[in-house]
Amino acid sequence: MLQFNRGRVVAAYLGACLVWGSTWMAIKVGLRGAPPLTSIAVRMTIATVIVLAILRVGRIPLPRDRRFVAVGIALGFFHIVLPYTLVYYGEQRIPSGLAAVLYAAMPLVVALIARAVFGDRLTPRKIVGIVAGMAGVAVIFSDSLHVGPHEAVGVVIVTLSMLAATVGSIITKRWAYGYHPVASLLIPFAVGAVVTGVMALAVDRVNPLHFDATTWLTIVYLAAAGSVTAFALFFYVMQHLEVTVVSYQTFIIPVLAVLLGRVVLGEQISLRVAAGAGLILAGVSLATVYRNPRRPRAGAARGNRQTD
Repeated sequence: MLQFNRGRVVAAYLGACLVWGSTWMAIKVGLRGAPPLTSIAVRMTIATVIVLAILRVGRIPLPRDRRFVAVGIALGFFHIVLPYTLVYYGEQRIPSGLAAVLYAAMPLVVALIARAVFGDRLTPRKIVGIVAGMAGVAVIFSDSLHVGPHEAVGVVIVTLSMLAATVGSIITKRWAYGYHPVASLLIPFAVGAVVTGVMALAVDRVNPLHFDATTWLTIVYLAAAGSVTAFALFFYVMQHLEVTVVSYQTFIIPVLAVLLGRVVLGEQISLRVAAGAGLILAGVSLATVYRNPRRPRAGAARGNRQTD
């Protein structure tokens, strides 16, 4: 039984990585047949319906307190509306793999904001990691300037998307505690569907019923797999593995995204972008994963060990 459970955890971990690694490519493919805002609105509508079905079938109670509603609305904007809108528009200008690499810098930005909001310590290795990661973003941006303003704007847009999602992560850490993970998805998804739907009616003015089969397939995949299944797998993995092990996804997802973009879409990654990606991943590794060996302190015998 233990081996079977371990196999399920490993499968869930790899499944979440694969799904999130593939969503960047799926967005790129979907944008060939549908404008960004309409794509997001339809995706979030489908995801909301799926979550409602899960809540009903699983008889999962929906909290009614003000904090749950307020956090849900805030996450709707900072986890869905702003980051999704920006990343969809950004992927119209840059390769899907590059967008995933830029998002890999999120843990470094979270570390900076956590210092201001939660008082988390910025150790020397965290500072070096953050500097390395930001240098990687600068290298990627310089490559985009070398190629042209079209790509440079795309890098800026996706970077802004990552920053918006970072705020969403801080909100989640600070206030979104004590709720069922599936229930926590309902309001953000619904807010995303409504807000982007209204914007789509004003900007895109297209009928989703006219989308081709490939476009619909990508939207349904992004809703069911990218917006619901991946989060369910992620929460399941978080309950069975150490946070450090789960954080390795930061390295796996952009690598998968780059490989899928290269194999499926024929995207090219320049040496300068590769170097920038290496700096970002090295910075994340140094700031969030690597630990120097230490002697156990007094509290270690009781199971308490100080970490950075």
